Amino acid sequence: MEKIKNAIVKFFPSRNFLARERLLGVATETRSYDLPLANSSSNGFLRLLIALMSVLAMLALSASFALSAMSLRWSAGLDHKISVEIPASDSAGEIIAPDMVKGMTDEALQILNADMGIQEAAIVEEARMRELLAPWLGENAAMESVPLPGLISVTLDKDQKVDLAALEAKLKEVAPRARIDTHESWLTDVLRFTGALQFSAALITLIIGLTTLVAVAGGVRSKLSENKEELELLHLMGATDSYIARQLQRHTLILSLQGGLVGIAAGAIVLLLIGLIAGEIGVNLLPDFRLSAGQWGMLALMPVPIALLAMLTARFTVLRVLTKMP
Repeated sequence: MEKIKNAIVKFFPSRNFLARERLLGVATETRSYDLPLANSSSNGFLRLLIALMSVLAMLALSASFALSAMSLRWSAGLDHKISVEIPASDSAGEIIAPDMVKGMTDEALQILNADMGIQEAAIVEEARMRELLAPWLGENAAMESVPLPGLISVTLDKDQKVDLAALEAKLKEVAPRARIDTHESWLTDVLRFTGALQFSAALITLIIGLTTLVAVAGGVRSKLSENKEELELLHLMGATDSYIARQLQRHTLILSLQGGLVGIAAGAIVLLLIGLIAGEIGVNLLPDFRLSAGQWGMLALMPVPIALLAMLTARFTVLRVLTKMP
């Protein structure tokens, strides 16, 4: 064996091998990799792994986009808006007649319209309230027997400051149990919840990325172990660690791009199906899974950073392993 190695070294002097490094280990029609990478049994596994991780990362990022859009929609919908409620019961818990509730609601509306800080005030019709309650009470519920409060939707003037405490005191003069709801506490809790979900989505994406890099590093180590004798011969022929690393990193880059493209295509199909299902449900509390063109563009470019990270991981792993070889 030693004689064979010496003959190889004599036939392939180091200076000739180093001169060929300008090709950077690129495979052409007449020149393949110096290592048998194309026939490695782990190639298919790496493609599949990158594809699956790309799908998961795409879904996590899409969920983050959807939650962000939902938060903005809720915030914009309640910006500078309050609700005035006239309960349908008195302080003793007795039900107030609908006509009395309507009369107090009309008087409250007049007070609101007279305030300079109010841009617009409108009574929410009973039909609309029953429509909003139907999903919670059930379609077969006796909606006509449900006592409804008086409800006024109010839009505040952005250029005027409104003293809500004083306004509520005025309303209590015509409706003793009238109250103003700014939606602030409810909206704060909801936004905090969606923020936590967004953080979870980002954390999941990070974990997916780290798991992918660890798997790539393990796959590269496996390839190096399979081709240990070939690596020793390449070293004897004068190949530098950087030259060998370039071959492995290019091979990993190609496999990662292939797997990433398959994963993005599969993820796009899944997202379209989720969007169709969510659209048919038609529940406003659900996030909107319809992505903008810019967001689709960001998702379409995901294979590029994934492949680059996999390539850099492969290079780092190869150089680290080769430095420990004799």
